[in-house]
Amino acid sequence: MKTQYTNILNRLDQIINDTANHIHDFIDSKTAFTRKRKLDAATLIKTTLNMQGNCLEKELLDAFEDNDKLMTVSAYVQQKSKLSPNCFYHILNELNSSLFKVNRLNKRYRLFAIDGTDFNQAWNPKSKNIIGSASKEKSLCQVHLNVVYDLINNTYQDCVFQAKKKANERQAAVELLKGLDVGPFIVIMDRGYASFNMIENCNRLHNCFYIIRSKSGQSAIKEVAVLPDKECDFDVDCKVTSSTYYFMTHHREENIHLVTHKKKHYKKNLSKKTRNSDWDFEDICQIKFRICKLKISDDGKEHWEILFTNLNRQEFPLSKMKALYHSRWGVETAFRKLKYDLGSVQFHSKQDRFVEMEILAHMIMFNVVSQINAQAYTPQKHCKHRYMINFKMACIIIQRKYRTSSTDRAFKQILVLLSHYTVPIRPDRKDKRKLKTKSPICFLYRVA
Repeated sequence: MKTQYTNILNRLDQIINDTANHIHDFIDSKTAFTRKRKLDAATLIKTTLNMQGNCLEKELLDAFEDNDKLMTVSAYVQQKSKLSPNCFYHILNELNSSLFKVNRLNKRYRLFAIDGTDFNQAWNPKSKNIIGSASKEKSLCQVHLNVVYDLINNTYQDCVFQAKKKANERQAAVELLKGLDVGPFIVIMDRGYASFNMIENCNRLHNCFYIIRSKSGQSAIKEVAVLPDKECDFDVDCKVTSSTYYFMTHHREENIHLVTHKKKHYKKNLSKKTRNSDWDFEDICQIKFRICKLKISDDGKEHWEILFTNLNRQEFPLSKMKALYHSRWGVETAFRKLKYDLGSVQFHSKQDRFVEMEILAHMIMFNVVSQINAQAYTPQKHCKHRYMINFKMACIIIQRKYRTSSTDRAFKQILVLLSHYTVPIRPDRKDKRKLKTKSPICFLYRVA
């Protein structure tokens, strides 16, 4: 245990109590939580935050072990229906604004990654997240989560939910970027986010620096397609237009790209009311960015990585760009921890807003566990690898102890207990992704 620490659990209790005291600022009903109940707003929120992957009856039994406080599933669901995801958004934002220590890259930049993942819900014919026709047997409900993840401090910063069928990751990324107010930051995005619209949005945002991986080969833009088979770094200055007429009359004389309308209307003149969903700016726009080509394989085969960025070349040469983009993998491991270490794939409801509340609750607890792990002492053994706190065991310990107390004494006991559970860090470990279809986990058939 470190000599100086911040009791994150006590801080979380303060945020929950403050949210409960102003609960009507986050819910629609003015009469909810006005009567004195055994399950008041603060207790309800804390119980939801502590839920893991067991069935709902077992979760409530663990939360209310005293016979006088024992809660039925029906009573819990009725109280929970009065809440709104806005309550948990507020708690997440308040918790992020009071992190015990915010580490920055080069003592200046916050380092973020934007990515998305899917969650399978239990079948609900009234859900807005239905994929396919509601009458088909193979239809399912799936929600898409877009997040901003802090790669250095290991915390979820913000998120946007979308129905999987209508998911637009680029649109969600722009929305998330516009909501960031943390000073200078670098955001890293994978190939699915590369577009002129994304680049220009980042260019115009204050304090925003970006690294976006681009496609290569024939599907890439012409500046990438003509790159030599070696590492290189150069600046691009080109025009982008949504006007087909301007492109057809000027593309031979100027370096210009056409942003095609989503309906692909091959017309020289479009109606003024026609809105281009892939372009948020004026009809003709000058764009500047930097292209980096990096070699990423040492197995005898040549594999190249193309990055778009606006970072300074002197401060971030090619060697640093490669290491920075490699750090993006932290958001992938964070998704795995969120889903399986905290049990976010095992929902306790099939309603859309209940599912969103549970995901947000797990994101809050993810940040709490990460902040506590950062304060715990990690004993290092005389072995090949360095060691870190076992995140899965940390989730179990913290959620179990948090149910009973959040005092300084209990917090010290947690820090001491975490030091007994460590795992080795293997930075160069490689394993091929095993992608397979996963179905929602049933409410009844769960391991106790």
